Amino acid sequence: MNTLRPARPATVTAAVLHFAIAPAFASIPLVGLLYGADVQAAAEAEAARQGQDPGVLAEAGLSFEEHGVAIWAPFAIAALIALLGGLLLAGKRFARTIAFFALPLLPAGNALIMAGNATATEKVQALFDASDSGAVRSLDAAALLEADYAAYPAWLPVLEGARFAVVLLGGVLDMILPALHPARAHFKKA
Repeated sequence: MNTLRPARPATVTAAVLHFAIAPAFASIPLVGLLYGADVQAAAEAEAARQGQDPGVLAEAGLSFEEHGVAIWAPFAIAALIALLGGLLLAGKRFARTIAFFALPLLPAGNALIMAGNATATEKVQALFDASDSGAVRSLDAAALLEADYAAYPAWLPVLEGARFAVVLLGGVLDMILPALHPARAHFKKA
């Protein structure tokens, strides 16, 4: 009786894109964590340049330092993605099912994040305009966000593009490859 498991098919090996998606997903929050204090200082300097006390940002409920859910959620998701990749490599059938249904959420979530970033100026300006404080209402959100973005490293746009590509393409391929016929033998009933 041959109890040796067949070699892992290329479709499963290629599905380890999880190990590229996980750090890509956490990369932007990591940059936010590393450069958050600089970005906050740039925002406060811009508020002062606009003639307002830097504390007006806190009054508006605006902070550019990454903390709370903005930090732990992406890292927790990245850890779950890597765990799922390990389970796929181990041939766990339930992991293939989870990957098929859960991984489409990654590109969709990434697209929502990118869309939110694209409309950030309008959202922040609306927040300022709705404030009861005249000092907050006087702030120019576009100038404030430009100053913030300038505080990040120059390579951030490249990282953002790479992250988007890895999460989108990796998520799609990682969902499809383990479902292909050559991968079926790897996922035995356990």
